[in-house]
Amino acid sequence: MNSTHAWYALRRTLPPWRFEENLKELIRLLPEYGVDEVIVKVDTEEFSHGQPPLQWLEDYQPNLFRLAEAMEKIGVVYSVNPWITMGHADRGRDSRKTVPGIRMMVGHDGTRCTACACPLSTAWRKFIAETWALYAATQPHIIWVEDDIRTFNHTPVEFGCFCPDHIRMFSRRIGEKITRDQLVAAMLKRGKPHPWRSEYLEMQSDIMIDVAGHLSQSVHRVAPEICMGLMSSGHHYHSVEGRHWNDFSDALADGRPLYSRPPMGNYSEASMRGLYYSHDSIKGARHVMPSGTIDQSEVENFTFSAYANSTSFTFLKMALSFAYGSRGVTLNLFEHSGVPMADDPAVGRMLAESKPFCESLARVCQQTGVYRGVQLLHHPRTTHCKQMPAGADYNDLAPFAHPCMEQLEAHGIPTTYNEERVIAVAGQTVRAFSDDQIRKMLSRGRGLLLDAVAAKVLCDRGFGRLIGLKSIADPKPLDMLGPFGAEELIDPAFGGADGTYMTLSFGRHGRPLVSLIEPVRGGQVISRAVDPDRKRHHPMMVAYENRSGGRAIVQAYDLEQSYDGAYCRPFRAMQLQAAVQWLAQGASPIMGRVNGAWPLMFRRDCDENRTVLGVFNLTLDDWPGVKFDLDTMRAVADIKVLNRSGRWRVAKAATWRKSKGRLIVHYAMPVSHVTPLVLLLTWKH
Repeated sequence: MNSTHAWYALRRTLPPWRFEENLKELIRLLPEYGVDEVIVKVDTEEFSHGQPPLQWLEDYQPNLFRLAEAMEKIGVVYSVNPWITMGHADRGRDSRKTVPGIRMMVGHDGTRCTACACPLSTAWRKFIAETWALYAATQPHIIWVEDDIRTFNHTPVEFGCFCPDHIRMFSRRIGEKITRDQLVAAMLKRGKPHPWRSEYLEMQSDIMIDVAGHLSQSVHRVAPEICMGLMSSGHHYHSVEGRHWNDFSDALADGRPLYSRPPMGNYSEASMRGLYYSHDSIKGARHVMPSGTIDQSEVENFTFSAYANSTSFTFLKMALSFAYGSRGVTLNLFEHSGVPMADDPAVGRMLAESKPFCESLARVCQQTGVYRGVQLLHHPRTTHCKQMPAGADYNDLAPFAHPCMEQLEAHGIPTTYNEERVIAVAGQTVRAFSDDQIRKMLSRGRGLLLDAVAAKVLCDRGFGRLIGLKSIADPKPLDMLGPFGAEELIDPAFGGADGTYMTLSFGRHGRPLVSLIEPVRGGQVISRAVDPDRKRHHPMMVAYENRSGGRAIVQAYDLEQSYDGAYCRPFRAMQLQAAVQWLAQGASPIMGRVNGAWPLMFRRDCDENRTVLGVFNLTLDDWPGVKFDLDTMRAVADIKVLNRSGRWRVAKAATWRKSKGRLIVHYAMPVSHVTPLVLLLTWKH
């Protein structure tokens, strides 16, 4: 079916009151826009009934049959996207009036929903089986499951379901009758996790695996050939519901190919730097989903029109998707009220004009290959193991996520979830790994870049000497430690020199959280905090090579609480790039220098003959050029650059040279935010 690599799947609501007009427009415009698939959203957003009444859906079903027939005639694939499964939010709706006997979610604080169903509700399961059978009868290619198939963020219920049925089921699992308040208190217990937390997360996982199987079986009883698609809510965040990705995905796929729709966020154009999250969502979802899952990223424009996203920004999200290997993009670009697409003609022009560029980019980035960089750690059981502070709320169970990635990407150091010799570790995720796994991370040829929280966890578990620390204190607000205003980068081996200062005015509260660290003998102090008289005090970054040959660098910052844009500085780029190079013993896969700020850079080794290098400029300033620094001494046969029209041309502005055991590729032309720079290197044999 995939005759194109840059697969466009348009998500479009066709409300009953404008169905005829919208259908005629689809027939006329989809081929012109280059759209390969239409995903019909049903009972959507502002005009959703919540759980749609069965009679309403029976009346709407003939429209889906008509659409499927019309799309087949023009060569466009037809899929369907019910807007809810369990429900996103109440918004004044009360589905108890339309689904007799349905039971609703109850939050950890006792808040009750009126339109978001409890996954244990037998009435809801019967209702879903009936409604999804109606969708299946229209023979769509894919039925997409929205990300409300989860146990968190069902406004007004934010986390879990603690209804009487859930409490009774949990009581049976532990052999003890308990209350909701007792269970929530155990979930949020300070310090070492209460065993009930893990048991409750496992119960939630079991329930949702069963729900996924119920959905797919309801569809496949009617049409066994239909594929299922899953939108997720960010791979980190699903840890708060204990999701077992493989089992959940297998239940939903039910023996058919499974499609994945990772959210790219950036629904409104707040900052180009939001694309750091977008690309990480694609990589992370691919990391946790089973091998062979077909990913089609979610490119969303909310609340629609150019007031939310410019066409230029929408293009960048599409280009980013294909640059990171997505098999397609699902495009939610138009209002749900039936407003004609032609009323926003710039969107259609952009889709058509961008197709050749996206096609050429996708063709090389979808080949068998691997993305290189510093490895990020993820573990689905992070919430099981996370230790809570006093007075914690349920939201604190969510694992540490993006600052670790952004810290590196913003300084020209790409990241990956593939195994690499250098691993960046921050927050409490490392608690979920065994002692043997940690020893492997600290063995010869490997390197760990740690924030203060991760280093404290390792010290508490007896690994302090292996990471070069005698002791490390819990992080505290910097101003509690003294009158410090800057970090001085003092070690010349890491870009330092006397008077090389970086501000300490950053973080969620305007100032960072910092741990006092005491290195072991042989620990190399890279930087220190300085007072107003420039006197050097506490170590802020320490490097150490242990007896096994493993290397570690500890930063004194709690990155989750301290990272923001002000952390990023030109000297910080020197510090972090030198740190990663030292950890990799000179063999870091890729780093970049852009003579500016905010790069998003990637390296994809496609095969033994070709490598793709790319960079997105996430600032409005043009860079005068880009340098890619690679861990290879291979000779380059040629370098091509992808132009906006989708053609690979000889990159006359690109040169390469070997330096200190590495290859430097220099592109000496301006690089703007409008179009990513993509180079294709062919290696000499």
